[in-house]
Amino acid sequence: MRRVQSRTYRFGKLTISSSIDGVIVIYRGRKRVYYNHFRSNPLMLIGTLLRFATALFAVGIVAMLLVWLPGTGEEKLKDEELKEKLVQSVKTDYSAPDESGEVTIRIHRVKKGETIGQIAKDYGVSMDTICGNNTLLSYDMVSEGTILKIPNRDGIIYTVKKGQNIHSIARTYRVPVDKILAQNSIRNSDFLAVGTDIFVPDAKPMDMVPGFLWPAMVRAINSGYGWRRDPFNMAYDFHKGIDINNGYDWVRSTKFGKVTYAGWMGGYGYVVIVGHPGGWKSVYGHLSRVIVSEGQYVRQGQYLGKSGNTGYSSGPHLHFELIKEGVNMNPFGFLQ
Repeated sequence: MRRVQSRTYRFGKLTISSSIDGVIVIYRGRKRVYYNHFRSNPLMLIGTLLRFATALFAVGIVAMLLVWLPGTGEEKLKDEELKEKLVQSVKTDYSAPDESGEVTIRIHRVKKGETIGQIAKDYGVSMDTICGNNTLLSYDMVSEGTILKIPNRDGIIYTVKKGQNIHSIARTYRVPVDKILAQNSIRNSDFLAVGTDIFVPDAKPMDMVPGFLWPAMVRAINSGYGWRRDPFNMAYDFHKGIDINNGYDWVRSTKFGKVTYAGWMGGYGYVVIVGHPGGWKSVYGHLSRVIVSEGQYVRQGQYLGKSGNTGYSSGPHLHFELIKEGVNMNPFGFLQ
């Protein structure tokens, strides 16, 4: 009886057994087991090794593609779960601004390359506040060295003119008198000395139109709300928002609210979530640029960033969702 001596080595999913009859190699893939018996003939052994190496290489390439390809398998499921967990969390709920404490004015000297959007993001106020307090005519351009006065909350420092009183200023800016009085030390509300500086909180209407404003510069739709074929794996799934063919153009807040999330979200790329009064939330996905920060209050129509092609995306567009008390709604029924 011939005695057979053999040794077995295991490297994860790869098993190699050697004996006087040759070498047996077994690789356990996700859906298939690869097996080969290498005989002692040197030429046959070399040829078989090359074939097996080619097969392993192909398996490796397929495995990498499964991980890399947008929207496939478990990765897409994790992205969806991450988004759902975030939009359902208290973190992304709207909360009213804290108007306690003294209004302070900060001085900022514009550096080379800075933009109004970036400065507003750094100070946690709107671009309207910066432009309104510094008589700037453009949201896009500001000269290097310009001195800006920036309050620590959204609003305008207004200098009282002849013939004006607290009531006329409140009517001009559509802000309740009580709200203005709460932010200023005014002894006599019926008389304001000419030249007095007062702070007018939210000195611009928070919402320009009733309901929700269209969030993109164009109204072309790539994919609507509801059941559809996934553009990557062609499987049916429920699309909880709408995809707007906005290219790399500006995206604006659909309604007044608070930025409750601004950052990366897996397959959704760069995302901004805005919490709105009344239990509403809006989601803006696949952004190429974000110019707001978490905790910042934004007006209806204020720019949040630019749409793009980040995350799992088949082309530059805006993925937009509208959520009411945790339930996704069809945006078409609410957008103006």
